[in-house]
Amino acid sequence: MKKVAVLTTLFSFLVFAQMGYSVSKDVLEAGLAASESAQASVSAQLKVEEVDLTVPSRERGKLEEILDETEVTGWWGRNILKIAIRNAVVQGVSPNTIVALFLFPLVATLVAFSRQVVGISGFGVIIPALLSVAFLSTGGTAGLMLLAFIMVAATLSRMLIRKVKIPYLPKLAMIVWMVSMLVLVFLASSYRLGLTRLIGVGIFPILLFILMAETYIEAQIVRSIKTALLMTAETVILALVAYQVMSAPAVQEAVLLHPELTAVGILLLDYLVGRYKGLRLMEVWRFRKLLSR
Repeated sequence: MKKVAVLTTLFSFLVFAQMGYSVSKDVLEAGLAASESAQASVSAQLKVEEVDLTVPSRERGKLEEILDETEVTGWWGRNILKIAIRNAVVQGVSPNTIVALFLFPLVATLVAFSRQVVGISGFGVIIPALLSVAFLSTGGTAGLMLLAFIMVAATLSRMLIRKVKIPYLPKLAMIVWMVSMLVLVFLASSYRLGLTRLIGVGIFPILLFILMAETYIEAQIVRSIKTALLMTAETVILALVAYQVMSAPAVQEAVLLHPELTAVGILLLDYLVGRYKGLRLMEVWRFRKLLSR
């Protein structure tokens, strides 16, 4: 129960932080809704502040400007990745894609650290990392609402067809069909709900959220509802933390300007996490009374 309470507190903190940011942004947009030109300027400003790494940039953006403002100096052997990145950008490769490729292993390292050192496991390594990328596309608050809707829709769909006498895979296909139809209705109503970020969302984050729902349902069947809920909460918390790291402009800039240090540093962190043999932090908290004796 203590573990559930800790996870609930962390989850609530992340949700309210995202909601606070969303509310402030909605208030700003509402105040400028009377003028189309003002809306365009606000939209342009938001695009400058937040870079969507999941969408390759076709126009010159913030990351391209960072590359142009920074000159590569020194021995080429120490700057081989910097040179390769700049050549790739000249050939048409998006800096967004390059930064995402560097940050995805960093997210995997964070997930491994949370499991090996902290004691929060979730659904493996890949699913939290993929969810964090999905949150980059949808935004924190809108992504949480979409994910929660898909999870509820998947659960209700499973309850509705539980007594249908067909094999597991066709039954799962029926659940996916029902979830897809419900998500379609949800997206069609997103403008009325004030979730403008979801209006132009692509299929990629939706598929990842449905994958999460499928994993949640499998955990319900194989284990229990309580275990499935706990693992889902852990996974979402890890994904939100990773999303905050990946969306931070300082992290994106550091990865782009210091790719050699980033690549070696992530590999070194993976090795250090793997070498950790002590008690996990959750276990230290759980057995704190015994350890204090």
